Amino acid sequence: MKIESIKDTVSLNNGMEIPQLGFGCFQLADQEIEQIIRWAAEAGYRYFDAATRYENERGVGQGLRSCGVPREELFVVSKIWPSCFDEPEKAVEYSLKELNVDYIDSYYLHWPSSSEDRRYRAWETLLKYQEKGLLKSLGVSNFTEEQLEKLIAKFGVLPVVNQVELHPWYPQRELKKYCREKQIGVTAWGPIFRGCIHEVPLMEELGEKYGKSPVQVTLRWHLQQGHIVIPKSSRKERIWANAQLYDFELSGEDMERIDYLENGRHFGSDPNTNNGENFQVKYE
Repeated sequence: MKIESIKDTVSLNNGMEIPQLGFGCFQLADQEIEQIIRWAAEAGYRYFDAATRYENERGVGQGLRSCGVPREELFVVSKIWPSCFDEPEKAVEYSLKELNVDYIDSYYLHWPSSSEDRRYRAWETLLKYQEKGLLKSLGVSNFTEEQLEKLIAKFGVLPVVNQVELHPWYPQRELKKYCREKQIGVTAWGPIFRGCIHEVPLMEELGEKYGKSPVQVTLRWHLQQGHIVIPKSSRKERIWANAQLYDFELSGEDMERIDYLENGRHFGSDPNTNNGENFQVKYE
């Protein structure tokens, strides 16, 4: 695939296009994210990755409305948290209201939940909202191959994306292979070693070689791997720097050197047990 600019998109299995480089909204405070979204839009980002769990959907929506980019040029993602699976209608309506949008481009199950019944109840509701046109596409996040298999078998519907922790330490090779065989897009969260890039001398070395930062080298690795990737930052200069990925290319040899960093180290919860009980949405 050609990697030419921040306008590059990845084709989803329902015919939609999602920008390959998006902007993650995790851990960005609601009161400051409006300005952050505007900076990101100025830098060229058009995909914004939100979630009810991030507790900033309202600020994200305000930023999107004030950034000057027409709604039809934006790709907005949000997610339903597992503790909301018993009342999924409330969760979807809450996201639509907080974001203050007429539709959400893609809406994900944020974690699978250990309860298949609750998971399926939530997914069935999302399918109904998709039929209404309020959710243009549906995806999942943090699903294992087995969980994907069961979901697809029960509903006969492919999620457009599986958003998972993915970085050179934890490249999720088998899961990624499965998703690609099923034409399910793979989005990488925690793409920059979940903030531990200072522990990776190779990225510093390659940054010096290419005249780029270790972060830029890592993000370029993701792009060349074909991942959808969603870095985040609250600092204007870093938001812009994270988008400067299109004036260099990692050699095949250097891509392999990065691949050899795989060690299984990861930071996320267990998809088989995380029921999201640490967070309850207050529908206000």
